Amino acid sequence: MTRYLLYAIIGLMPLLAACRPSRSAVMDHAAPLGRLPRIEPDYAGITLPPNIAPLDFKLLEPCRSFLAEFSSKNGAPLTISGNGNTVRIPPGGWHRLLEANKGQPLHLSLYFQDSSRRWFAAQTIDDTIAAAPIDRFVTYRLLNYLYNYSSDIRICERDLESFRERTLLNGANYPWGCCNCHTPLNNDPGSFTEQSRSNVYGSTTLIARNGKITPISSRLGYTAWHPRGKLIAFSIYKVEQCFHAVGRNFIDVYDQHAGIVIFNTATNTLDSMPVLTDNRFLQTWPSWSPDGRFLYFCGAPVLWTDYTKSPPDNYDKVKYSLCRIPYNETDNSWGNVDSVLTTGESGLSISQPRVSPDNRFLLFCMHERGAYPHTQKSSDLYMMDLGNRKTRQLDINSEYSESWHGWSSNGRWILFSSKRGGGIFTRLYFSYVDSSGYAHKQFILPQEDPSFYDSFVKCCNVPEFAVSAVKLNQRDMLRAIRSRFKIKVPVPAANASPLNLHFQ
Repeated sequence: MTRYLLYAIIGLMPLLAACRPSRSAVMDHAAPLGRLPRIEPDYAGITLPPNIAPLDFKLLEPCRSFLAEFSSKNGAPLTISGNGNTVRIPPGGWHRLLEANKGQPLHLSLYFQDSSRRWFAAQTIDDTIAAAPIDRFVTYRLLNYLYNYSSDIRICERDLESFRERTLLNGANYPWGCCNCHTPLNNDPGSFTEQSRSNVYGSTTLIARNGKITPISSRLGYTAWHPRGKLIAFSIYKVEQCFHAVGRNFIDVYDQHAGIVIFNTATNTLDSMPVLTDNRFLQTWPSWSPDGRFLYFCGAPVLWTDYTKSPPDNYDKVKYSLCRIPYNETDNSWGNVDSVLTTGESGLSISQPRVSPDNRFLLFCMHERGAYPHTQKSSDLYMMDLGNRKTRQLDINSEYSESWHGWSSNGRWILFSSKRGGGIFTRLYFSYVDSSGYAHKQFILPQEDPSFYDSFVKCCNVPEFAVSAVKLNQRDMLRAIRSRFKIKVPVPAANASPLNLHFQ
């Protein structure tokens, strides 16, 4: 019976093929639509990496069947046809086309048939294939949309050249587990830090170097590696949350205390500088310049005296300035704090400074108040030219929060988290940055199923580029978290600095 069914199907194949119009017939007889096609995700007018995974999409048109053709200067066009409205691109042909056309335009011609079997030709979508590749991997934190309960928080790794993804660490694998801030050294995951918290194993900072993990028994926060890898700047803070029944923000996150300490990877010790742990000021978001000569950070004066009150008075009036302090690697000495951009100049609060690998541009967030942009709808991305300190708001911003950004190793790509599309769930986006510091139209992290984000109800944040996959596995990290032989590193106490800091 199966044999006869197979024969019948084979016999019908020529008839079925004859029922579908040929490529030339579609192109010759399709009626002009007179506009660009509506597609989701929106990949129209973007600059894309030559090594990105296929940008599968769906047509938001009354579509019974379609024909899509990708073409560029070199090589034959890549033609795809099918029923329905979902366009899945063959990976092999896609990568060959992009590789052969680095720096060239990419044209997408779309034809679709409606329920009346009429064919329409949409206007051509014109994209650009960048000459510069993107770092192959991205690590990020995946978590539920909850603020006061740790549940299934993961550190994930995604291969940008394909759709392969794996979990590096899952907080569900140790009691009351929370994992955060997986930070590689110079985008190389051979060296990285990762923070975890557990009601059984305590607060642990993992420092991975040369295939070995050193567990530090200390609660440290936001991380910045010195480019030579000997020093790591960590924020130390007491973070609090408060929730609102009315108003623009559902939640406010603020620091009651905040300072910055320096960890020496050779001696496994924490050092503090009075200027960065002054209890009269809040200082956070450390970030080294690529040449190692400056440590950038954000600072603000403490506006309250009663630390028992939650939230404290005037917490919503705190605004952070952008600062930096020079560092001399030769004699391990520090200079005086320089206010790069003050709140008096910007009128806003500044957070998350990140310097481009060529040391020309500084990417950061500005928002109404505080140090946590991901909770504020007002948060936008800004770019500063470090040569003249001129600052401009980027065109890739939306009406919702943008935050958690980083640079590729070649300085041509940035990634960031955005709550665009509703203001609830954060998604990962990419943008090409040209030599003048202009950020081109963003595109979302591609998924094999174009409808993926319609039902994806988790948040992605703290993303970092990586040039290769993490070699250490989850078992290695869990063993270090559970270890009884952690290095106990006490956090230096805050002090009152004799230096006169100006953050206004």
